[in-house]
Order: sequence, then C-alpha cells, then structure tokens
Amino acid sequence: MAEKLKNKKILIGVAGGIAAFKICELLRLLVKEGAAVRVVMSEAATKFVTPLSFSALGAESVSTDMWDPQRDSLEHISWADWADLFVVAPATANIIAKMAAGIADEALSTHLLAYDGPKLIVPAMNVKMWRNFATQRNVRALKEQGIEFIGPVTGQLASLLTAEGRMAEPAEIFARIESLLGGRPGKPADAGEPRTGDLAGRKLIVTAGPTVEPLDPVRFLSNYSSGKMGYAIAAAASKRGAEVTLVSGPVAIPPPAAVRLVPITTALEMKKAVEIEFGKCDALLMAAAVADFRPKIFSRQKIKKTDKPMSVPLVQNPDIIGGLAGRKGKRMLVGFALETENLEAAARKKLLDKKLDMVIANDPTQKGIEFGSEYNKATILVKGKRPLELGKMLKSELADKILDELSGLWGKKK
Repeated sequence: MAEKLKNKKILIGVAGGIAAFKICELLRLLVKEGAAVRVVMSEAATKFVTPLSFSALGAESVSTDMWDPQRDSLEHISWADWADLFVVAPATANIIAKMAAGIADEALSTHLLAYDGPKLIVPAMNVKMWRNFATQRNVRALKEQGIEFIGPVTGQLASLLTAEGRMAEPAEIFARIESLLGGRPGKPADAGEPRTGDLAGRKLIVTAGPTVEPLDPVRFLSNYSSGKMGYAIAAAASKRGAEVTLVSGPVAIPPPAAVRLVPITTALEMKKAVEIEFGKCDALLMAAAVADFRPKIFSRQKIKKTDKPMSVPLVQNPDIIGGLAGRKGKRMLVGFALETENLEAAARKKLLDKKLDMVIANDPTQKGIEFGSEYNKATILVKGKRPLELGKMLKSELADKILDELSGLWGKKK
C-alpha cells in the first residue's frame, strides 16, 4: 500500500459529463491505496453514473441532494472541514463557471464554495466549450487563485471528434493526487505568516520557459519550451516552504501561487535578472531553455523579402549558469541538459565543466515527453553519486524528485 495516500481524506466532486463513469476507476485506485474517499455529485452526474456505483466501490458516503431529509443540513460544511483535497472530475464548463463566480446552487457547487483547501480540477467538455472565451477566462481566474488543473487532453470526444477536451485518464489523475498529497509537509506562506516545510528558510531562483531573440519587429529566434518544468519546480518549492523567485521567458501558463515572478524576454535580460537575484539566493535551478544564439544585428524595420539569398549572422548568448561559478560560494547550482544524443555523457560533461552540484538530463524528442507535455523522463546526476534514472512521470512529480535531491545535498553539508 502506498504510504503517500494511506489515511488521506479525498473529496471527489463529479459533474455531469459523459466521462463521469471513469471516476469509478479513480475511486477504486484511491481506495486500494488506503485513502478515505467521499463523493459529491451534481444532479446531472447521476444521469451518467449512479451513487450506488460509488458506494459499492468503497466511497464512505455519497452526497447528491442538499435537501435530502436523511442528511445533515450542514453536510457541506462538515465535509469541507474533513477533506485534505477536493478533486473535481469531470469538471464541466458549468461547474468551472460556478466556481469562478462563487455560485452555490446545488450540492456540488455548495461543497466547493465551502471548501478552502487545495483543489484539483480535471476538465472534460466539447472542444468548442473548452475554447470558449468565457471558459478560458474562468480557468485563468481559478489558476490565479492557485487551483491546480490537469488536462484536458487531446483525444476522441463523445461527438467522435478527435480534439482537445477529453478528460485525463484515471491513472494520470491518481498520479497527480499522489503528487499533491504525498509531498513533504509545508505550505507557501500568506503575508505575515511563517513558511513551513523541509525547504523553509531557503531562497531559490528558478528559471523557466524559452528566451526570445528578436530579428526584426515581427520575427524572432526561439525554441519550443513551454515552461511547465520550471513552473512545476517553482510551485513544488513554494509548497515545501521555500521563498521562490521565478525568472521566466514568455509562456502561456500562469505563475504558481506565492511565487515572485520576474518576466523576461531575451537571454541577456535573463542573465541580468539572475545576476541581480543571485546574491540573495541559496540555490539557482536553471530550468529555462535559453537560446544559444541571437541575431547579430536587430533590424528596426521589418526585413523585406527579396529574390536574393539571405543569411542571418548569429552571435552566441552568454552561459548564464556557467558564468556564476566564480560567485558560487555555498550556493547550489542546478543545471538542465536537454540533449538528443549521448544524454548521460553530455550531462556529466556539463556537471563537471560548469562546476554544478546537479544536472537534470532529458531528451524531449522521445514520444510522450515532447515539448509541452505534462510528463517528463529524466536522469539526475549529482557529484559523487550514481546517476538516478527516473521513468516517465508527471512534471510535478519530477519537480519533487529534484527538490528531494537538493534537500539531501543541503543535509550533507550540515
């Protein structure tokens, strides 16, 4: 039995989507690992799966009606105090909108409004509903509150159309729940509150995303980095009590709660931002995909197309983390090696040449861990230790593995 979930209290909110039947498998996985689970359903959800199904699979209790005379009229308050985590799956456009607006007009939305702990939202809906401006606005509003999301993914929808909107699979949701509840005790601090956790008292700089190197006012050189790995590390470090500064290139994801964001565009801007913060940090985790080169000349006007051959002279961008080795002192330097061949050898060379404490090596050309994926597969190299080869896992899980190694290094230096 996984100790991560044993005796954890999980509230599952099931909204009215065809994917509701998959929550039976999620419930089975959670109960098997020793979690205590209660289920609250919208009325629409009962059209897809019965409350009896969840009870038969091990749910402690199932709530469907705020006006059931057999139930406690303050059940939504007592359940909100009971749960360690509230998972909403499937989360329809309707329940997401209610959450964003603070509406409580039936059992599920009322429980959600009463609950002030961590929430995990698992959207599932038609692609047009998912992409609708109102839905995206509501999702952004919830993410800005620090609420976690997983999916939706691209796959076959109920309409038989293959598109974005399919709910993440139960095994993926289970892994994210493990990551959220299996983390080290601690929480990011609100204003004036002390931070707690194994990284409390530590100041971390995390870099993330791509850098963008302009060629002219409308063109640039960059890469496919989504920033998800760096953002996952920043979020995990904050939850474990660290004070985190996130230096990020342009990405399409919101910053984690309780993290200080320093937005940049170019490699030179990132270098300047990191150097300013470096003197105040205990560790630098350089997860950003910094462009190796930039155009030698920036054209202030759009470069016109001609029939003549064109070449763009490039100059090398500075090595940000390598350039800080002389100022290292007691600080930890963690690098990332993104390679497409000779992965471990290239990462070990980077570890030694740049005097780093740790390098995380990965190959984003492998199927299932491509740029933009929620997953990664990495090898962690630490001076004086055997390489730690990790299988495919959520980036949020890998973030904690990296921080475990970092915390262990600090422990050795005590």
